[in-house]
Amino acid sequence: MNFKTIICAILLIPLTPLVAQIGVPAIQFDQFPTDVYRGHIKIPREFHKDSDGLWVDESGHPSFPPRINFAGEYFLAGHTCGTCCRYYTLNNLRTGGEVKNVSMFDAGDPTPLTKDGRTYVPILFFKPDSSLLVVQYELDLCTTTLQKKQCRQRYFVFKNDRFTAISRTFQSCTHEGDEPE
Repeated sequence: MNFKTIICAILLIPLTPLVAQIGVPAIQFDQFPTDVYRGHIKIPREFHKDSDGLWVDESGHPSFPPRINFAGEYFLAGHTCGTCCRYYTLNNLRTGGEVKNVSMFDAGDPTPLTKDGRTYVPILFFKPDSSLLVVQYELDLCTTTLQKKQCRQRYFVFKNDRFTAISRTFQSCTHEGDEPE
């Protein structure tokens, strides 16, 4: 190697992490497969049918019927608690148990803030046969600011009733696919 090549290589080394941060990685649901439980499901007590036969949550808000929609045996449901307020519940439909740490994705009142002071509402993307959870943080949905709406994204894996981040938070959202519930 000549001297110019060595100098160029040394100068480019600090740029390598910067280039990797520009794009969001291509993490896919099928990279974290789970078998889907096919036995008898246990309906969580937070969900029931109202007098008209429609499913509602514990607050009386309309709900999807409990069904396995995440990580092979879980029902992950989003609930409203007002404008720009949402919370999530996660129930194991095989055992009937509830997983509490899904509350880390809630957006209550007051609306949570990012480290740089922006309000956000989390939107979760998931599939029945995968333990991958894609979280998109929709910024400034509930403010009257004239800023252009932006989105940030982070990936998590669910294992042993715990969510583990497998990426940093990216400054843009690229996930496309199933609509969240």
